[in-house]
Amino acid sequence: MKNKLDNYIRICLGIISGSILLIILMATSLFTYIIFFDNNETTQVERRQEHVNNHIKEAEKLDEIIKVLEKINLNLDEEKNK
Repeated sequence: MKNKLDNYIRICLGIISGSILLIILMATSLFTYIIFFDNNETTQVERRQEHVNNHIKEAEKLDEIIKVLEKINLNLDEEKNK
């Protein structure tokens, strides 16, 4: 009877210690990945800067379009007045 109880306790302790070992291994792997391989922070800064630059270029193009439209309106007004 005592032998069966000892085997049962060994199995339970083996499962518990194996689970703890897997959790520690996963946490260590995640920590290692974050420290050495995760470069999203610089990528996000670069993406944001590119996004801002695109908005600036778009605003410049819109300013050019507005100037052209104003010239067209002036020409049309001059033609109507003739």
